[in-house]
Amino acid sequence: MGRPFAFSSSPRHFERARPFAIEHIALDLALDFDDRSVRGSATIQIRRIDPEAASIELDAVGFAITSVAIGGKAARHTYDGARLVVDIGSNVERAALSVVYSATPRKGLYFLDADEHVPTRPKQAWTQFQEEDARHVFPCHDKPHAKMTTEARVRVPRGFYVLSNGALAGREVDGESEVFHWKMDDPHPSYLVTIVAGEFSEIEAVARVEGDAPNLEETVRFEGRQVPLTYLVPKGREADAERTFARTPEMIAWFSELLGVPYPWNKYAQVVVSDFIFGGMENTTATTMYEHILLDERAAIDVTSDDLIAHELAHQWFGDLVTCRDWSEGWLNEGFATFMEHVWREHHLGRDEYEYGVKNDLASYLGEAGGRYRRPIVCQDYDAPLDLFDRHLYEKGGLVLHVLRAELGDGLFWKGVSTYLQRHARGVVETRDLLRALEEVSGRSLGRRFEELVHRPGHPEVEIQLSWEDGVLRCAAKQTQAAADGVPSAFEVPIVLSIVDPDTREERREKLRLAARADSFSIPCPSRPRFVVVDPEMRILGDVTVKAPADMLRAQLVEAPTGRGRWLAAHALGNVDDPPSIEALAARLLDDAEFWGVRVECAESLGRLRAREGFEVLVKARDVAHAKVRRAVVDALGRFRTTAAVEALKPKALRDESYLVEAEAARALGKTRQPAAYEVLLDVMARPSWADVIASGAIDGLSALRDDRALPHLFSRTRYGHPSRVRRAAALAIPKLATDRRAREHLEELLDDADPILRMDVVRALSDLGDARSRSALRARGEIDLDARVRRRIREVVRDLGGERKQHDALKETVERLENEQRELRARLSKLEAQKAGSKGPEASRAPKAKAKAARTKPDAPRKKAEAPRKKTPRS
Repeated sequence: MGRPFAFSSSPRHFERARPFAIEHIALDLALDFDDRSVRGSATIQIRRIDPEAASIELDAVGFAITSVAIGGKAARHTYDGARLVVDIGSNVERAALSVVYSATPRKGLYFLDADEHVPTRPKQAWTQFQEEDARHVFPCHDKPHAKMTTEARVRVPRGFYVLSNGALAGREVDGESEVFHWKMDDPHPSYLVTIVAGEFSEIEAVARVEGDAPNLEETVRFEGRQVPLTYLVPKGREADAERTFARTPEMIAWFSELLGVPYPWNKYAQVVVSDFIFGGMENTTATTMYEHILLDERAAIDVTSDDLIAHELAHQWFGDLVTCRDWSEGWLNEGFATFMEHVWREHHLGRDEYEYGVKNDLASYLGEAGGRYRRPIVCQDYDAPLDLFDRHLYEKGGLVLHVLRAELGDGLFWKGVSTYLQRHARGVVETRDLLRALEEVSGRSLGRRFEELVHRPGHPEVEIQLSWEDGVLRCAAKQTQAAADGVPSAFEVPIVLSIVDPDTREERREKLRLAARADSFSIPCPSRPRFVVVDPEMRILGDVTVKAPADMLRAQLVEAPTGRGRWLAAHALGNVDDPPSIEALAARLLDDAEFWGVRVECAESLGRLRAREGFEVLVKARDVAHAKVRRAVVDALGRFRTTAAVEALKPKALRDESYLVEAEAARALGKTRQPAAYEVLLDVMARPSWADVIASGAIDGLSALRDDRALPHLFSRTRYGHPSRVRRAAALAIPKLATDRRAREHLEELLDDADPILRMDVVRALSDLGDARSRSALRARGEIDLDARVRRRIREVVRDLGGERKQHDALKETVERLENEQRELRARLSKLEAQKAGSKGPEASRAPKAKAKAARTKPDAPRKKAEAPRKKTPRS
């Protein structure tokens, strides 16, 4: 079970006072690429709210302040390096506050340039202000509840282009410089302000939407409701940009129609920059994307950037138009954006794609809840706002919306969402605002549902057993979650059963409610059902285990009308080791007409069973047409620790049309633990690919192989100059092969690397190493690291090192070893029994089927899969 989220010292956060409203900020800045600094002025229009206030306090970190003036006259002020307090006086209702300053930001504004190790890095500057880093670049009230209009005059070297929020009001050449003037006439918070400067190719497009955007001034209404679109990308990547962003216009039109609120801004730009520290950032009217969003033809086979594009686009409504009042309410931004990824997939690819995406998000959330911590989605106890940007905020937040949609139905749900958006457009919101909108349109009481889903930690862990006897279908259900740290001992769990008649094949629905720790339900059912699908629409946001007769599961795998019904059966059959079940899984896997997600679950189940017949089917399935199915097949083959598995995997690792299949085959080769895989993996590791996925897969394979010869290669690939993903994979691989002083000291040295994403993975690697002597180096880094994500990871690892975590990992390793030994003993026993039966002559041919089942050999189990990539990234 996960640990508590908040540390004992974590403070409780509340909204900050605003005695003065900031109505407008005008920036006039020059970017100095040589000094990596900014200089200029900020003019802030303020309006009194508190009649007794005498001063305004602004966030401003690391500034060299030249002057502060009100209405052109010098103003008394104090500045401590983090807060600028300016005396306003008691009689001033409105004022123009001007600050002239310079800064060399450590956060918020990032300058890039080539060097001897990375000669291809472009010269760029870009901002990333979420959650509260605008204060490093301009003075402001750096909280999401403070909204104002903005403008930015930005001076850059001639030949560069500058993108910012709103409309381009002017552009002029001044000697060797060029000045861009952008104006944003609608209010938005400081974290959504953006400045990007560099040399880009510009691609233009148009989105057509119906209706007027809410509360827009006449000056920024769309002409003919055509939203101008711009894609700014590195030069030479124009074709990849066209491929990647092609569906943006359709997304804007569809979201506008579905939400009942047309796209609310004057334009939409997407700019691709290098070395971005997130997948994407939804700055108002101008989203920043990381470089791996661009897909070449081969990557586009089984990677889509649509999810990331839809996520950031959805923020233009959820986060930008309607903004969370406080970061504790951030799920109203990120949960909606994550949910809208799946809504787009449903529109573009169908319901099965939607439900499979929701299923994968549930797995991501459950992984964090089981392995790190459980917390309420709305949580005021944290150290830094970025601590909250986790699987609870994104995935669980999106799952809450999915569950509400399933319970209310599409009509009421989307009507409630539209009401919520229209009512609070240009404003700030809390969870109660969404609750009230949904209750208003539905007439239902949703308070208890929100309490359990949003305001309480944890989720139900439910075991359901189905049986039929004498005309009664029995459903025995119990909740098994540990009631600790605020997790309820019993949630109110909605259980829906889809019961299919054995003769008519008609479906009937039974709705049950489990409100106690355990209960049993008896449902009249004259004939034994053909099959029963439990929770067919995933209304249970939790971990559900179903036990049902194997013949029912096999019928469900073939006949369930939805992909979800079939893949639930495929997953459950992974625990049923008998020939009919393996045959049923094999048939579905090889059926090209089946939804790919069902086939993936079949491959995974065959891999878990590790039966000889399953291995033969998987070998046959290596060349199926669907790349995502091939990837699952090679992953399943990696569970067989035999030389035959190596021979089956080598061709896929050495060449497949899909980058991701090659990468997965490399991982699977390592999982076989066969020495013959070593040279193949070294060869594969040097192969270039989109986002370096093949090299990373090969490194993961070397890690799983447990071959000490790989260590020098891993150490060298952590060095600066190798791609970030390669460095990170190598750092995470080191503790799998070495636990000595050299490994610890090498990882500790990497704690000072400039790449914050690498530092996070180095902290994870030190956790995996399990050496308590790393705590001093981790503490030292934690005291100075500027990235809240790194600091959070460090605190977790320092807490765990040398304690229960290490004991847990050791116990897990022991259990895995004992399970492998048990399989080997079973295989030997089966062989002896078969030999003994054969020596008895013809009678042996009538041996029970159970003996034949026992005669199958199953190689050792693999290591646990690597952690899923962080949001927000393209989905594969």
